[in-house]
Amino acid sequence: MRASIAHMTRSYWYTHPLFIFVISLLALGSALSIYISTYLRFNKAFGQFMESRNIEPLRLLDHTTWFNILIMSILIGLIIAGIVIIYVYYQKVIQLYRMQQNFINGFTHELKTPVASLNLFLDTFLMHDMNREEQVKYFHFMKKDTDRLSDNISQILNLAKFEDKSYHLDKDKVNLQEFLEQLLAKHFHIFENYKIKFLNRANTILVADVHLLEVLFMNLWTNSISYNDSDKPRIEMEFSRSSSVVEIRIRDNGIGIARADLKKIFRKYYRVEKAVKGSGIGLYMVQQIVKLHGGSIKAESTGIGKGSTFVVIIPTGTL
Repeated sequence: MRASIAHMTRSYWYTHPLFIFVISLLALGSALSIYISTYLRFNKAFGQFMESRNIEPLRLLDHTTWFNILIMSILIGLIIAGIVIIYVYYQKVIQLYRMQQNFINGFTHELKTPVASLNLFLDTFLMHDMNREEQVKYFHFMKKDTDRLSDNISQILNLAKFEDKSYHLDKDKVNLQEFLEQLLAKHFHIFENYKIKFLNRANTILVADVHLLEVLFMNLWTNSISYNDSDKPRIEMEFSRSSSVVEIRIRDNGIGIARADLKKIFRKYYRVEKAVKGSGIGLYMVQQIVKLHGGSIKAESTGIGKGSTFVVIIPTGTL
């Protein structure tokens, strides 16, 4: 049984889509070449036959011949174009499938880790008698795991709402710098080994959805952490404000981004470094949140190993 399954799932070079695509193009090109060659030989033989019988050749014969060849060439060209389009579409579908599989694998890990941790703590409670101080310590650990699990589930639910455009913004007035300082304090256990510094203080009052702002900056910060192999990881934030927008520049000393990836990183399921664990939807959600607020986001980097900067522009808004 296993042998038959292995035989069914084995991949042969002659069944590869690229090989079939090339063979199809060669077959069509050969068919067109044979047709034109045969048609021209037949036309020449027909003209010689008419001359041998002292029959005046039709004057339009040559024009008709080349017109037919032109039409046939156009039709074959359309067929080839269709095959190319189908092949490109197929490759994109395969790429999307692979990215979805990577997302499922990465996100499954994100869900299983806190669940496994919770199970371990619960087993510890069942097997051991603990005083109140130890219980509180473990309760804090469990609370962090449940918060992490809740955040992961919320991301998926919010992603679905973003894509079907059913998310309703719950806007409120926010002092951005105070909000970010409170956010860092709330998640101190995540960033305790990373230096996150505000380079300046500006009047950064804006009207936004507070919950989505938390998702936005947590995703940007954790992204900078995930793609950072520096001995002293650092994130710097700089603020500026005009009459109608707030610009936030988030700069890190991480591994940087190749020029070819600067726009791709905001695609759903896309990950630059496959070895880094993640779901591939973090930056996609960041972009969707910024768009929901009527703003824009872009990534900047001078190259691999030179860090990266995310520039977020959000309208100040009104209630």
